[in-house]
Parts: sequence; structure tokens; C-alpha cells
Amino acid sequence: MRRRTDGAGVVAVRGPGDRTAGRRAGELEELTLHELALLAGGVWRVAETALARMLLDARVEIDRHGTVRVVRPRPRDEVEAVLLAALGPSGTGWLGAPRAAFGTSAPACRLEAGLRDRGLIVGGAPGPARRRPLLLPTWLAVPLLIVLAVGVVRVAAAAGAGPGPAFLLAALVPLPVAFVLSRFATPPDPLGPYWRPAARVEPLLTAVRTGAPLPPGWRLSPDALAPAGRTTWAAVAATGIPTLGRHHLTTAFHGPRPRPPRPGAS
Repeated sequence: MRRRTDGAGVVAVRGPGDRTAGRRAGELEELTLHELALLAGGVWRVAETALARMLLDARVEIDRHGTVRVVRPRPRDEVEAVLLAALGPSGTGWLGAPRAAFGTSAPACRLEAGLRDRGLIVGGAPGPARRRPLLLPTWLAVPLLIVLAVGVVRVAAAAGAGPGPAFLLAALVPLPVAFVLSRFATPPDPLGPYWRPAARVEPLLTAVRTGAPLPPGWRLSPDALAPAGRTTWAAVAATGIPTLGRHHLTTAFHGPRPRPPRPGAS
């Protein structure tokens, strides 16, 4: 990333996915809905907020069991495109599939990289660097282990070993191979962020969560300020799905929880 200040007080910032290039000194820092969601709750919050927006737009249906059904496959942006593509040709599936798919997608990495370049997140390693590549894809690794086990049985039998020792070797020898493959295939944990919001972001997140005025120097894009029922999408991104007040939707994303007491109930 490079910074350059000219005589007019323009700060030019260069970095991948950076929207602050050419931003004047003292100009308000703007966050989009997806950026706010990422800062507040990581990649899963981004996916959940986008799915909820598609639900309220009647583009998908989500039942309390977490089943998603696409009604109108019309994504607004690349985040929604990833979520819809993860449901496959049938357009139906468990919401964990699009949520997990987005966590390792290129749009998620670009969101994180853009915020990192702007100094809004600190710590951890960049998204692409923290993911270890698969040594072998699963569809190839499983047949390989089966062939290895059969080969061990044949070699042991040819060496004069009885059926018992041969099958014991067939069970034990593939274990180290499976261990190596599993270590290389360990995916990133989307629930445990590898970074944290910068200190100057925390007052903004607190203000959005509590409904207080935004701190000086910040503003939210129109997509974040748009209404989501009785609240705004910014509040959903910062606080989570329960902010919408839809019990079945909260159950779908986070499991069954006690219903809040009704007003006036004894």
C-alpha cells in the first residue's frame, strides 16, 4: 500500500480493493453493509445478513429448520452470487452450505483485504495465507486409501502373514497417510476471526449496536441505512439476525432458543 499527499491535501491510497483512493484528508470514512457486517461479526455475519436481505426481498425462503429455497435467483452483488451458487442447480439446501462457501470465497478475501488496507482491521494473517491447500481432493484421497489398504493385505499375505495380521496392517498403515492428508485439508475456522477491528472502529460498532449517533468521521452507505422492517440493515449487520425479531429466522441460524415473553404476559 502506498500513500501520497499532494498540495491540495488529497491522500491517495493504493491497495487491492481499496475504495479510499483519492479520499481527501478529513473526509468521512464510509462503510458498506458488507464491510460493517465483516467488522462486527466476521464472514458468517456477512453471509447471514445477505441471506436475511434476500429473504425480506422475497428472493429466497428460509424455514426454521435452516432449509433455504431460492425463489428468484437475482443477486445484487458478488456476495449474494456466491451464496446462491452454493445452493446448486436445485436452488435448495441447508443454509450452512452458502454460509461456509462464502467464508472461503474470493469476495470474502477481497472484503478483508480492503478493510486491512484501510487500517480498519489489525492482526492475523491475510485470508489467502491462512488457508492450507489440499494435498489431494477428497474424491481422490479416499480411493487412494482403499487401494493402499488392499495392497497392504496382498503384500502381507504374500509374505506368509495370516489373515489377522494382514488385516491389522491394512488398518494401521493407511492411518499415517490419512493423518497427513487431514492436516493439509484443515479448513479455516470462520467462527474464530484471525484479526480484530482496529481500535478506532469500536466506537462506530458500539454506536450502531446501541442506536446512538455515529462518531465523528464516519458514515454508512445507503445500503446499510436502508430499513429492514423496524430496524436498519446496519443494525442487523452489527448486532445479528435476532435484531429482526423473527423467531423462526433466529432459530434457523442459531438453533432453538426460548421465545421472548410477550408484553403483558404473566
